[in-house]
Amino acid sequence: MLTHANSHLSAPTGELDLAFCRMQVKLRQQTISEQSLCYGQVHNLAHYLDEVQLTVAGHKLRAGAAPGVDGVTARKYRRSLNKHTNQLIKEVKNKSYQPSPTLQVEIPKEDGSMRFLGLPTTKDKHLQQGCLIMLEAIYEPTFYEHSYGFRPHRSPKMAMSVFRDWLVAHDGAYVLEIDLSKFFDTIPHDGLIRVLAEKVGDKVILRLIRSWLKAGIVKEDGTLLPSMDGTPQGAPLSPTLSNIYLDAALDSWYVKDLEPSLLAESTLVRYADDFLMAFTDEGDMRRALLAVTARLESFGLSVNQKKTKATDLTKPTGTAQSSVSSNVNFLGFTYYWKPSQATGWTLAVRTSEKSIKRFTDRLTAWMEDNGDLDTKAIEVAIKNMLRGHWEYFDVEGNGDALVLAHQAAIHASGLTPSSTLLHGYTGATAN
Repeated sequence: MLTHANSHLSAPTGELDLAFCRMQVKLRQQTISEQSLCYGQVHNLAHYLDEVQLTVAGHKLRAGAAPGVDGVTARKYRRSLNKHTNQLIKEVKNKSYQPSPTLQVEIPKEDGSMRFLGLPTTKDKHLQQGCLIMLEAIYEPTFYEHSYGFRPHRSPKMAMSVFRDWLVAHDGAYVLEIDLSKFFDTIPHDGLIRVLAEKVGDKVILRLIRSWLKAGIVKEDGTLLPSMDGTPQGAPLSPTLSNIYLDAALDSWYVKDLEPSLLAESTLVRYADDFLMAFTDEGDMRRALLAVTARLESFGLSVNQKKTKATDLTKPTGTAQSSVSSNVNFLGFTYYWKPSQATGWTLAVRTSEKSIKRFTDRLTAWMEDNGDLDTKAIEVAIKNMLRGHWEYFDVEGNGDALVLAHQAAIHASGLTPSSTLLHGYTGATAN
């Protein structure tokens, strides 16, 4: 227990000193991780939901995040963070805490379907952040190396680079692109709780997580619906819960069961529910597709067979004129074999056509809404969008696609080709 915590109160607000709280939380995470590795299951976690941990959790709330059904923004909530923290502590202790339904926002997808974003209230996000601190400490030490999504110090670029390096080292492979249908919306609640209970031995924490899963949904027209399955995208816990579930449903099974049964080499690279499996033996790939489909379905998940692809991405053996190179898409990039004078063929990556379309559509939509702004304001906004696109897709060999992005930005904005919009983006490593 932190018997000397009061000595770290800040005078103006009565809140604990943030640096002190962060130091204590880091020590707690180390302790929880050690217990997880040593005993498998961690107990007595709820007492960590105190002023120290919830102070840190409160400062993790994004000021600009969209509010939930109560309309309270994070910026407004944090003005009275100490009061909200003490109220949450009281409600958790006396078991009176009840989460609000999540506000469901529909976002159109490129195929015409809708993606559902679930927005908890800021109060619920606050407590979820407090629990997330503990879940990350429990699971991070045992997550597999091939998992890159929503984890500390990991990124999409790391995942795509690892996949590319593996393909180069093996002269390509037979690749499975597996698509899960509405993954976040279909995770079975009971199955997820069972998986969590294998390592989380605190019933209070499990009860809190179940209450968030079952909190209900408020549609934009005010209709209240029950939460039957899924974990809402937009909730702080959802990315980690998805990793925990796929770690059990896919990652562990691949390492312990599937990989040892294969005739040749393979790899798995996963970023949240977006993952690829590659095999040096075509028969292994065919058998794995059936096996992984059955495995995921046994966990209540559904493989979208229309979007799932099996691709021969082995290195071509003929000349550029006689060989047609296939391609594979992953995390916004397209992988393909390109003719090379030096080596015959080289594995290359470029921005996928879908990513280019998404970027140009975003530019066009922004201009439709903001085209009446002055030239300087338009240039600043477009340049910021271009910078984000560039920072993500700036990889070796992708220069041509980035030039197309520049041209699309200039065309959408109506600025002249000599505009300073291009300044700072030429001469990057992607050429």
